[in-house]
Amino acid sequence: MNELTAQEQLDKAFLDETNKIIKATKNDVQTLEKYARQIITNKEVKVTERLLYFKKCVQKLGKAGLSFNDKQLRQILGDQRRVLNGSSEAWKGGDKLKFNPAPFMWHGIVMKNTTTLIVSLPKVGKSRLVTQMYGQLVKGNDSFLGQGLQAEIPKLYISGGDQPDEDWALCLKLAGLLDENDDLHENIIRLHTKNVKPLHLDEKGIDIITAACEEAYPKKILIVLDSYHSHVSPLGLAEKDEAYAVPLEDLQESIAPYKPTLIVIHHANKSSAGQDDAVLASRGTSALPGAVSQIVNMYRMQKESPLAPKDDRIKLVTSSRASKSLDLMIEQINDGYDWKLHGDAATISKREAVQEIVDGLNERQRLAIDDIAQHWKSTGCGMDAEALADALDIQGANPPARAREVMATLEKNHLIQKCGDKPAKGDGGGQAKKLYKPTKNAIALYGKANV
Repeated sequence: MNELTAQEQLDKAFLDETNKIIKATKNDVQTLEKYARQIITNKEVKVTERLLYFKKCVQKLGKAGLSFNDKQLRQILGDQRRVLNGSSEAWKGGDKLKFNPAPFMWHGIVMKNTTTLIVSLPKVGKSRLVTQMYGQLVKGNDSFLGQGLQAEIPKLYISGGDQPDEDWALCLKLAGLLDENDDLHENIIRLHTKNVKPLHLDEKGIDIITAACEEAYPKKILIVLDSYHSHVSPLGLAEKDEAYAVPLEDLQESIAPYKPTLIVIHHANKSSAGQDDAVLASRGTSALPGAVSQIVNMYRMQKESPLAPKDDRIKLVTSSRASKSLDLMIEQINDGYDWKLHGDAATISKREAVQEIVDGLNERQRLAIDDIAQHWKSTGCGMDAEALADALDIQGANPPARAREVMATLEKNHLIQKCGDKPAKGDGGGQAKKLYKPTKNAIALYGKANV
């Protein structure tokens, strides 16, 4: 048997010593993990005090060279919390992965048991819209702004570090969630505001929210974070940094076993506001909208020109993995106590574009499109130039020719279209008269009709 060289002996001794250190350290880490699980499951230990207890355990272990900073200890606590709640295990064959045939709390807008991101510039109405939606749930209404609401009423957890007490009081009052004595509705299990115990998405904040989910379970809970920036700005993360979404991902992982519904309110990028693409409108990195299942983009329809008439309507556009996108026009009314649905934004935009064309016509042309539309609505038949000339009482030489000029302008502006011919009278073989009806876009200005 060959003897080891001096260098080989040194290498073997080093390897043996390293393995001993690894084994001893692994045992120490496993012991710390056991301590962490005991601390987490002990109901007498407050969430905010877990780190203090854990530090005491490290001191008790008292091994030379075994040192952890607060961040590392929080990481161990977080890892063991995920082990305990089961979110650290991947799905495998044979597991029941349930499909949800009704994935919405507010149909097409707020998905349940997952995360919805609501994006807009400040003061557009994000917080009021969310609280009003919840208020409608509490009242037992089956729809809000034309979209169905689920029957189940979850508990409400608001972490509203973007607004002070007074603003939240008004918001909740408008939604019917603050009574005449200024008492919060019993369904609100927590309300953090800008000036009273604001939360941040650090390990402590995530633990507090997770503990609330655990307390409410198996009852469902709706969590509202308003806004995301106020929850992560103290963590030193830049909005353009890919890690900007990590606190949200950590929260999602921690609360996943309790299947809460999470709404995250986020500010829009000012330069991109006013466009339908919520990913582009969202301020900062695209990693944040990439971390959610549903995105809602809101922006005001008010034009920037000081000469433009006041327009308080808000466009709401969704981008979803679960359903067809919505495109709604809504508005706050009655001093914010109610919301009004104007309808589908695309249809409204078309109607307004047609109205703008009609407003640009001269008086005779406007009367003509009105007559043609009303004639079509009452008879279901098109109108020829001779009939239009009579309806407009055109005088002078060749009134039908003047009417045809008007019709040509209306056709050019896509307000009327040909719909057949009217045979000439008698047996003289005269020329048939062309008939015109209003286009679908034009008829919308005059009410519904069989266009």
